Amino acid sequence: MRQRGFNLVEMMVVVAIAGIALAIAVPNLQDMIISARTRAVAESLQSGLSLARSEAIKRNGLMRFQLVSSMDVTCAASATSRLWVVTQYTGVTTPANTRGEPWARCHVNGYSPPDQEEPCPATPAYSGNAASCVTDPFIAYKSGTDSATSVDVSASPATTGSLAGFVVTFGPMGQLMDNYDGLSTQTATAGSITVGPSTGVTGRRYRVLVRANGGIRLCLPDAAASDAMAC
Repeated sequence: MRQRGFNLVEMMVVVAIAGIALAIAVPNLQDMIISARTRAVAESLQSGLSLARSEAIKRNGLMRFQLVSSMDVTCAASATSRLWVVTQYTGVTTPANTRGEPWARCHVNGYSPPDQEEPCPATPAYSGNAASCVTDPFIAYKSGTDSATSVDVSASPATTGSLAGFVVTFGPMGQLMDNYDGLSTQTATAGSITVGPSTGVTGRRYRVLVRANGGIRLCLPDAAASDAMAC
């Protein structure tokens, strides 16, 4: 039986159809990739907030969730970073130690055993890489190796001064508490973190809501009101 191959015209038609299909599919694929990255960042932030709340309830104390600019010695408060830490905090007006404030200490390795009692003991029995447990307030933190691109974060409220950035303090009942750092106080209030594609990039936006009662929810700010995921 004689076999017949493709002629030039047929091959050109196939290439043209493939090109059209790619032109349609590639932008949609890019949107899907950006949306997936955006959701991953939003879910990480939601997990950090949920961890802070659950640890506050479990430990019957104050836990703080904070956005930080980096995970090294230069770390500072932030309202636009995807990096976060959860810290144990005394919350008193004249703290006996500096636990709960990660600024400039995000590079410190954890101690063994972790989670020293409050206030920090004068002669702690642990090993670590710093002088005392006051430099080890961390319960958990988001890895500084996170490198998702084309994703922006914007948190509100973002105060100025010593409590600059996005800070949420949870109490032993899971409720929101006033934020205090020994210098100034920020009244507890509901807040949100919006995560979306960078300018010029298309994709789905997500928002993590922190309600006045301490509840945490992930939602879609651009969804229709009838959507179960709408904010």
